[in-house]
Amino acid sequence: MKNILFVERLKLKRSKLWILYLIGPLLGVLLAYTNFFKNYDLFMSPGDNPWVEAWTQVALFMGPFVLPIMVGIYAALVCRGEHVGGGWKQLLALPIKHSDIFLGKFLTVVRMVVITMLILFIFFVGFGYMEGMEGSPPIITILGFVIRGIFACLPLILLQLIISIRAKTFGIPLAVSIVFTLPAIIIASTPLGQIYPWTQPMLAMSPEDESPIQSYFLFYTLLIGSFIVLLLYGVKSFTKRDII
Repeated sequence: MKNILFVERLKLKRSKLWILYLIGPLLGVLLAYTNFFKNYDLFMSPGDNPWVEAWTQVALFMGPFVLPIMVGIYAALVCRGEHVGGGWKQLLALPIKHSDIFLGKFLTVVRMVVITMLILFIFFVGFGYMEGMEGSPPIITILGFVIRGIFACLPLILLQLIISIRAKTFGIPLAVSIVFTLPAIIIASTPLGQIYPWTQPMLAMSPEDESPIQSYFLFYTLLIGSFIVLLLYGVKSFTKRDII
């Protein structure tokens, strides 16, 4: 598995990922702070922590819009090389378990999402200080939201990876990501939002008093359940499918 992950990193070297790593979080943070300061009196009540209230806007813009689209791009990128010049056929001819190949690509996308979310955290704190936010940022609390957001991306990563493996062009998984992202903010306020992969990151990233989640036990049970189902399906379908 270590060698597979190393090879995946090598294949992505020329993809200029650093641009995506910067643009996505930067866009999410700028939109969040712009909306927060524009409606400061509306968001803030006596006793509210301005950092936590500002983070609610990060969750609103990054969670259902920027992050799911980036997951779609990342999943498409890790499969792009294999769709060119019979790459899948060559890869699957190697003495490597097909399940390990699938898991290697999955873990590669997870690593990309982790990097994205850590940069988001750095930008959020940095821009907050630059804008003169009052008090000190609750680092542990914000990191908790970041970790929950990463965890909630796992089913979406699997879903987009399954689509990207089957789609022979880069545009199809990206189009799917965009199309299903558009209604995410509406679906998030309904019971369906807890099982809709494109809204789960936003729900997980949101502070408890700002989230429509009524039962966190149910939410994380559904999240883990969907992750297990998609993981088993993804590994099984990739192992049995003859990719040419």
